[in-house]
Amino acid sequence: MKFYQYSLRMLIVIGSLGGFFGGWALVAHAGKPVASPSQSVDVAPAPLPTLPPLDFTGDNSSAGLQALPPMPQFSQAALPRLHTRGS
Repeated sequence: MKFYQYSLRMLIVIGSLGGFFGGWALVAHAGKPVASPSQSVDVAPAPLPTLPPLDFTGDNSSAGLQALPPMPQFSQAALPRLHTRGS
């Protein structure tokens, strides 16, 4: 059993080192990035989208909004006690 563990560890080490150095070689031999074109092109930025202003008058009926229902009230006796130590 010890032989298999040692063999597996060595296989993982060899695979990791091979992948590291293989990736390093690929990056080292990659082509250089393309330089920016010598002709500059003037591109106007697109206008930012705008939203209509918010209505803070408190009249939500015209906006189609509904009020949230009230939160239910729970008593401590109804909730189960959560234990954090042991069983």
